[in-house]
Amino acid sequence: MIKSSPSSDLINNKLCVCKNKLNKKINFGNLPIVNNYTSKINLKKYPVIISQCEKCQLIHLKYTLPDKLLFPSNYSYLSGHSKEKINNFKSILHKIEKFSKKNDPKILDIGSNDGAFLELVKNKYSKVLGIEPTNCADITINKRIDTIKSPLNFQLAKKIVNKYSKFDFIIATNILAHTNNIGGILKSIKLLLNKKGLSIIEVQNLYDLISQKGFDSIHHEHKAYFTLSSIMQVMKNFGLYIFDAEKLSVHGGILRVYVSPNKKKIRKRLKKILNKEDDKKIFTKLKKLNQFRKKFNYKIKKLLVNLKKNKKKIYGVGAAPRACVFLNSCNITNKQVNLIGEVPQSIKCNKYVPGTNIMVKNENKIITDKPDYVIILAWHLVKIIITLLTQKGYEGSYIVPLPSLRIIKGKKIS
Repeated sequence: MIKSSPSSDLINNKLCVCKNKLNKKINFGNLPIVNNYTSKINLKKYPVIISQCEKCQLIHLKYTLPDKLLFPSNYSYLSGHSKEKINNFKSILHKIEKFSKKNDPKILDIGSNDGAFLELVKNKYSKVLGIEPTNCADITINKRIDTIKSPLNFQLAKKIVNKYSKFDFIIATNILAHTNNIGGILKSIKLLLNKKGLSIIEVQNLYDLISQKGFDSIHHEHKAYFTLSSIMQVMKNFGLYIFDAEKLSVHGGILRVYVSPNKKKIRKRLKKILNKEDDKKIFTKLKKLNQFRKKFNYKIKKLLVNLKKNKKKIYGVGAAPRACVFLNSCNITNKQVNLIGEVPQSIKCNKYVPGTNIMVKNENKIITDKPDYVIILAWHLVKIIITLLTQKGYEGSYIVPLPSLRIIKGKKIS
């Protein structure tokens, strides 16, 4: 039975960050807080309803939850556990090396998590600072990396300027989608960035999400869903100007934008991305995605139930946020999927996937228990996961849920 969510928890967003009305609505169902892994079953869920701004066309959750609920002190996501994330951090460091005109530039990482990025940076440069509100900051501090354990707002930004002066580079990877304070963060970046400085910001690419049928990326932690057009408009409102952008395949598709506090000549590849966007039609695309979600829920549940009738053992792999969304949206329980495998060092192990009665275990149980099927919940990493499990000795079959449902037999990778 789903516990009712107290209305006092919900924040009703009547206006976009640009101060214009959020209109239109699409209900993507009820979901738990996706990183709220505990040793007790917690079925509390909240509505996920998206809206669109009348002016800048930004897609935004109509109802959000306070940051203290979404990102508690015991926040379970650690970027250092993701090889994909580490490789992406290396590419950002390469960009800093390319653009820097100083031998030892000052670098700020907003939302530094466990310090995985700054740890790489420290091997090259010495003047670094992280900002992280959760207990992940303690991990960074233990690495002897200067870190402020607090959420970024304009008052804190002023204190940082007084103590550290301004920064040559400000990095923010997937932060703007995760906050109720987009305006405060952008205002802070404007204050903290040198006049000739560069901010490298990454957000999920909404067009990629839609094309890949990625409804499992729509949840409370993602409060805003950006296109290049909409993020450029939002930035401009705060005196920040995107002059270059690129599309990357990380986490199923992200936009990396290059931001200056001054107007600069727009690069060709940015124009190329913009020319393929039409945000006035994107809400209709999201309606179709929600229709797909409902049909898919029935289809995958039927498949799993039929496999269980035939006495098949099914495990999952990858306890990322998208796994939580997928399992809850499809109403999957431990009767269909016995457990979810995760990297051994994860603090999610021996805890329940939020909103379900499915427990997370060391992924090595997939090797020892030899389930008939493994459902790949981190489906954007399908080739990597199959290669890894095959190397470890797993010989069963794989269920890949998205973008289209398919079963891969044995050791084949396609």
